Amino acid sequence: MRLPALEFHAPAALDEVFALLEEHGDEARLYAGGTDLLPGLRRGKFRCRQLIALKGVAGLDEIRFDTTRGLGIGACALLDDVQRHPAVVEHYPVLASAIRLLATVQVRNKATVAGNLCNASPCADTGPPLMALGARMVVVGPQGRRELSLEDFITGPGRVALGAGELIEQIVVPPPAADLRTVFEKFSPRSKVDISAVSVAAALRLDGGVVRELSLFLGTVAPKPMRAAAAELELEGKAPSAATIDRAAAAARAECAPITDFRASADYKRHLVEVLVRRALRALTEQGA
Repeated sequence: MRLPALEFHAPAALDEVFALLEEHGDEARLYAGGTDLLPGLRRGKFRCRQLIALKGVAGLDEIRFDTTRGLGIGACALLDDVQRHPAVVEHYPVLASAIRLLATVQVRNKATVAGNLCNASPCADTGPPLMALGARMVVVGPQGRRELSLEDFITGPGRVALGAGELIEQIVVPPPAADLRTVFEKFSPRSKVDISAVSVAAALRLDGGVVRELSLFLGTVAPKPMRAAAAELELEGKAPSAATIDRAAAAARAECAPITDFRASADYKRHLVEVLVRRALRALTEQGA
């Protein structure tokens, strides 16, 4: 199916973007990488008459890091640029790992992190690691800026907490603690670059051999990336052992709610959650041991 006739706009400033969104309303769509939008327009999944490109807006493609604010990922920052950025490689390796396994080289050089999140697919690979890192979304609109957690930003499949005329300005990730350990695991039925059947991201801190903090998120097993809270409770405040890790993995299996789809059955996804959570927690507790 061919693309419908579209009018293309290339604003140079946010004020111009807001004016275009107000003028065209539901007839307009924001365009960054376009890797989900353009195929969706061809298939009739999305409908619009106006495309508003964001790449000409100064600052939206920037990737910044400092030890106080942490990491800032602009709305137009490409996946490949993020995963190769020295600060991401050094301080946020779990995010670099997740992006490296996401889709193909061609897609990573076209798609954006913000777009991957705005698509709000339960299987989007950037969601779980960014949630495990405590990422927040900076949203900007005609009424000003506001900030909310990524957990609150994604509200369900294909749904995000953007109001009329609002867009993502940047994703902010807090500076990691010096002793933070992180890991990302995924399983794809066809290849590592295929969409995940299940993904797991975890961030852990140990204090005297006891788990001080654990942040564990699962992808593709709920309407949106989900926190495995029961699994976290099985380890927090305890010394990690084969038994406690097994209990945490079983708890994650019990609390997830996958559906059967073309990637895997619901039962197999539950099995994968237990396997991948166990693998992730073992890797974290063995780091630097």
